[in-house]
Amino acid sequence: MTCKSGIAFVFPGQGSQYIGMGKDLLDANPEMRRNFHLAEETLGKNFLDLCLFGPEGELNDTLNTQLCLYILSYSIYKVVECLGYRPHVVAGHSLGEYTALTAIGALSFADGLRIVAKRAELMSIEAKRRPGRMLAVLGADMTAVDAVFADLSKQGIISVANYNCPGQIVISVEASLSDLAITLLSEAGVKKVVILPVSGAFHSPTMLEAEMKFNAFLENFTFTGASVPVVPNTSATPVMEGVDIKRALKTQISSPVKWQQSIEQMIGSGIKVFVEVGPGQVLSKIIKRIDKQVEALPTDTPDSLAKTVERLKEV
Repeated sequence: MTCKSGIAFVFPGQGSQYIGMGKDLLDANPEMRRNFHLAEETLGKNFLDLCLFGPEGELNDTLNTQLCLYILSYSIYKVVECLGYRPHVVAGHSLGEYTALTAIGALSFADGLRIVAKRAELMSIEAKRRPGRMLAVLGADMTAVDAVFADLSKQGIISVANYNCPGQIVISVEASLSDLAITLLSEAGVKKVVILPVSGAFHSPTMLEAEMKFNAFLENFTFTGASVPVVPNTSATPVMEGVDIKRALKTQISSPVKWQQSIEQMIGSGIKVFVEVGPGQVLSKIIKRIDKQVEALPTDTPDSLAKTVERLKEV
């Protein structure tokens, strides 16, 4: 395998899913289906049909979204790896962190399936118990946002869930406050508020109960030292040792995703090329907003994958 310094592989999380994702890639690379078959044997569910045909409501249920993205993104990674390319460093957005860890050998694919399934189950249960929404806030003046937070936090839970890029954060808010939050943010001059297609207020204190139960489950698994560094969501600081990887995961469900900080850290360490390994181009667009000078290369179609591989040959 060729290890290309200066290249980061990044893996998407919830919000990147769509009906039909991966279809053309699966047709062009039928070996990708192997991981879907293993997942069905392990968990007793046909995730391939969910990716390809939905229905949308079922695909967007975190019980299914997380596993569909994990399986598909890892399968795309294996195609890239078989062509001879591996990253210098990796990161994943929320759920994508588990795909990243599997890609670099800190976690087996089979263990990843079980861990992601339990993570999704517990988050889904807690989302039903404490309903909430995630809102992408675009063109945000943080002073104005902080004022809205100060007002609404007296009435319930509202917090930053993702620091994505300059001018874009994602907030998690209790369902009972979500409409008021949208109104107040709009009145505060926010350019746009988008309700994300997820089924709960993730990466917020509403998930603390799920996180506690998940951590107990996580103790059944050993994370090995990684082949290359991973930049965890919670710290935005590279780690490689198994104990440090597990420690970072233990607060991930209830803590904000420090994505902008993670990308800036990697750029500061010399990364010039980011490969988004998974469906859609959400992360590629965010990365270009963080720094227009770096390259962000998608892999979500046979054409984009072929172009990315050609570019990697030159790096």
